[in-house]
Amino acid sequence: MAILIKNVAVYTDEGIKKYKYLCIEEDKVKYLTDDNSIADSFIREQKKITEINAENKLVMPGLVNTHTHSPMTALRNVGSDLPLHRWLFEEIFPREAKFAPQAIYYGSLLGQIEMIRSGTVEFTDMYPSFESQAMAVEESGLRASLSVELLHNDWSSGKRITSSAFGDGEKIIKEWRGKADGRITLLSEIHSVYLYDTAFLKDVVDFSKSNNIGINMHLQETEKEVTDALNDLGVRPVEFFENIGAFDVPVTAAHCVHMTEEEMQVLKKHDVLAAINLTSNLKLASGIPNLPGMLETGVKVGFGTDGCASNNNLNMFEEMHLAGILYKGLHKDPTLVSPKQVIKAATLGRQIKESQKADMIMIDMSAPHLHPVNDIDALIVYAMQGSDVDTVIVNGEILMQNKVLTRLDEEKIIHEVDNIKFV
Repeated sequence: MAILIKNVAVYTDEGIKKYKYLCIEEDKVKYLTDDNSIADSFIREQKKITEINAENKLVMPGLVNTHTHSPMTALRNVGSDLPLHRWLFEEIFPREAKFAPQAIYYGSLLGQIEMIRSGTVEFTDMYPSFESQAMAVEESGLRASLSVELLHNDWSSGKRITSSAFGDGEKIIKEWRGKADGRITLLSEIHSVYLYDTAFLKDVVDFSKSNNIGINMHLQETEKEVTDALNDLGVRPVEFFENIGAFDVPVTAAHCVHMTEEEMQVLKKHDVLAAINLTSNLKLASGIPNLPGMLETGVKVGFGTDGCASNNNLNMFEEMHLAGILYKGLHKDPTLVSPKQVIKAATLGRQIKESQKADMIMIDMSAPHLHPVNDIDALIVYAMQGSDVDTVIVNGEILMQNKVLTRLDEEKIIHEVDNIKFV
């Protein structure tokens, strides 16, 4: 299928650029043009084409949620107002142990509906039952980096006993690599330095290297995590992971709240993606990451929502707004973390250009709070809402148009999640 978008206003680093036509063929942008003859030729070449009038719309790169646990929509509002380790071990893990694969499947689908509706085109997820999540992504049409769970804990004896499942991981990679039209990327899961017996973590690193995949981890989210690592391992988590070679492969490191200047240099050196989760960190009272310091150091930064039990939504526009205002107030400096820096982090610097993947969103600019524009970067970060998203295109396919989902049965999915039983 091809898509022809007319009367296009495209967000770019230099501001809004207008074109008569944006032509999408298969999964890529083929033309951005004012030439009628190019558009006419493009239409003649297509067997099937969808035309969209983008008048009064803004076309911009889709948002990327670099850290979430989408099936946790089923745990929305569970365990509120507890510190992270009590919240995790007393409220979340006991309920998750009772999740059936179907609950994970529908929970992830509900999360993906929420992401589509608020302009996210790609997300990085960490949750057990890889197959349930992968099937949900295959159905939704979104792009996703999904984590392969390679370690398991048995607490039946009253003590933690960690075991590995590398054979199962290899089967998952063989089955799912390249599936869902290439929309699924596989990562090895290292939940954190504290969840599993650390003797196994080097094996996960070696698995990642041998299978040519990256790693998804939580990193220095709380002061307790850092203190426990110093007591148990003699080093802070960043140093531990660098020592075992974890940063030798592409790594997405969620949170990065308690970081020294030297540790930020380590992240930069290894091109680690720091996935900042401001709302979750604030709600769990974990602290506030030094985003201005990371940006100044040159660390690659993205934003994440975390899961719905600690945020409690998956709206990336809220994360952008918070990133744009929080540090100004904290440091009494209105120049910190500019709107342009926020947008770059929220989209991972992606732009709408010819030959690039057709992953984009269209904003309905008719709302009163979006007028006048004056400064488009400021408008996006300080004024725009997730509810302003009108159309979502991923991999050259329309997933939502005029706020109507094209693939997913929203009513059925909500019903299924509302009726998940923790028994």
